[in-house]
Amino acid sequence: MASTENDAIDRFFRSGLKLPHLRILVSLAELGQVTRVAAAFHVTQPAISKQIGEIEEALGVPVARRVGNAVELTSIGKVMAARGQEILRHIELARRDVSALTTGTAGHVRFGAVVTIPQPLIAHAVELFMRRAPTATLSFVEATLDKLIKMLDEGELDLALGRNRIADNQDLLRQQTLHREPFVFVVGTSHPLGKVDLPVNWNDLRAARWITPLRGSPAFATLAETLAGQGIPLDRGAVESSSLPLNLSLLIRGEFVSILPLSIARHHVSRGRMRVLPLAPLEPLGEVVLVWRADTSAPAADLFSECLRESSSELLDGEAE
Repeated sequence: MASTENDAIDRFFRSGLKLPHLRILVSLAELGQVTRVAAAFHVTQPAISKQIGEIEEALGVPVARRVGNAVELTSIGKVMAARGQEILRHIELARRDVSALTTGTAGHVRFGAVVTIPQPLIAHAVELFMRRAPTATLSFVEATLDKLIKMLDEGELDLALGRNRIADNQDLLRQQTLHREPFVFVVGTSHPLGKVDLPVNWNDLRAARWITPLRGSPAFATLAETLAGQGIPLDRGAVESSSLPLNLSLLIRGEFVSILPLSIARHHVSRGRMRVLPLAPLEPLGEVVLVWRADTSAPAADLFSECLRESSSELLDGEAE
């Protein structure tokens, strides 16, 4: 009997399973009602019920059951919906790749970012872009946000990633938040506050030596305002730096306190180099914002924007797992 059931399941997955089956199961998992799924697909309710029936007949087991006015997936239905969502996502990625290749997207993209943008976000976006537009080229620069905005204004950049939203009076610039993560307070493990179980409060930072963003930057203003609210000055042996490699090196040596995006801090914590201090994070710096000019558009720049959004979405999904 078990062999017969396995044979039916094997046949279904080899030749009976269709993309509409997966789309319906995924939609059922999200919407919970056959009527809503039917409306989403612009078909009748019996047509959706027929597709569900085909799946259940082929598998020999139920994938959904009615609970009042709603439809609840069985454990088997939930597995198929979860795997189906992954399959549909990869199919969509393939569609984008093929579409970009067949349209022959070319050109040159000029892109800049502040140093605290997670490198995996940028690297994956570049990989996606070069795969979809193999004849295109890309140039990249790291700078402070004010310099990047100036380069956008002067037409030297097509796109920029920053950590703050720009003022609304920038008529020619558009912006979109791609990613959110807090900035946290960190020290090296050889710092006096670096022991994992050591209690820490704001008073412990009054005599600290700081690595800060450059004075005059939005990040510096946010940090200074937060520390001032706790009665902590920033004038004792502070280092102002926009160089992430330098900041990391100084932190690991153990003399300074600073702030880092949570994803970067976690990377070094996992390697035993740093400690995230148990203090409230700086939420206002937590955005990753894509900025571009509203009066210019090119296929290559539009494609790279799409790749940045996709890469950011994947980064968020990875952090949620």
